[in-house]
Amino acid sequence: MSGASSSSYSRRALLPLLVLCCCAPVFALAEELPTDGGTTTPQPSPEPTTDSLPKDALEALEQRILGKGCEPKLLGNADRRFVEAQLLCDAHLSFVLVQASLDGHPVPDSQRRLKALLADALGRARGPFKTQSTTNIAGQALPPSVLYQGYVLLMLAGMERAGLADAESTALFDGLAAQLVEALSRQLLLPSFGRSIWPCDSAPAAAGLLLHGRLRGNAESRATGEQLVARLVELSNLPTGFPTKVDAKGRLVEPTQRATTLAWTGAFLAMASHPAAKRFTATLVDGYCDHPAGNALPLAACREWPRGVKGREDSASGPLVFGGYSVGASALAIAATRLSSEHAQWHAHLLNAAREMGIRTTLEHPRKQPLEAALYWWGTTVRPW
Repeated sequence: MSGASSSSYSRRALLPLLVLCCCAPVFALAEELPTDGGTTTPQPSPEPTTDSLPKDALEALEQRILGKGCEPKLLGNADRRFVEAQLLCDAHLSFVLVQASLDGHPVPDSQRRLKALLADALGRARGPFKTQSTTNIAGQALPPSVLYQGYVLLMLAGMERAGLADAESTALFDGLAAQLVEALSRQLLLPSFGRSIWPCDSAPAAAGLLLHGRLRGNAESRATGEQLVARLVELSNLPTGFPTKVDAKGRLVEPTQRATTLAWTGAFLAMASHPAAKRFTATLVDGYCDHPAGNALPLAACREWPRGVKGREDSASGPLVFGGYSVGASALAIAATRLSSEHAQWHAHLLNAAREMGIRTTLEHPRKQPLEAALYWWGTTVRPW
């Protein structure tokens, strides 16, 4: 999850969250509810399930992802560059399809769809990561990025977990896990882009290795996954908290702890049922998430930066609005809190806020913002594998 900076942002895109923070009565207008001059309490959002996912919208999302693709930007704004968008679109839609199968509500032709998404991830989604020489694994030329390889490993783990793997995907699953084990034996924190190391980007790889160890009975994968998680926990214990960026020796480059990195790490470690996930999610909720409209309303949002820190907006945080609340952190917190039994109420309140911010329009027209739709449906249906 890179942190490339972005410039000024559109007021129109930020208005819904600004309303959330400052003017709760306006919710009634957005929902076309009757108003009498008082504050209308938003109704709780129903808990989404894979059974309730709109199949036509999922198909439209799939067609957009595999067709035109996901543009490398957030919320349709070219100033918010997010170069890994195609990889995340491929992967998170695959996670949703896997979860639907595990829940007993498989989408028709799930294996074919998952293989198509995997092929896309192995093809054009490699583009932003091909800054260095690739490694040939089971006939695939893969970039060395830990973020890229971790995501592909998780996609393969999902196919294996749902019983939708074949000989080709299993061979790649084993080969990629072995390659990661070897690379991590030489350097435990690997770069995402070039030489840049964001520790949170190791979380998908850690989860993928843990799942490979469990699903394939591989002791080396499991041990390396545990070592990687232990390193992330060690970094989270620093006086400055979980750092945004470090160098190859683990020295701090950007030490400030951020909500997006906490939510990202907590969610992915929880996908692999690792107990350390609770640490990151609890730190996120306790230190960064609030009820901006007051405790009387069931609406929650998460700030990107620690209290008292006025950090800049970038492609990781997404838009920042009054009080430093972050669209990116709040969206990722939906997944992290869903995977945490201790934070079920926060999960419900974050869903309510997303609804009031207009997520319904995004989900009804997923072709317009495919990355945001894929991330939301993942966050609202994800379960430990």
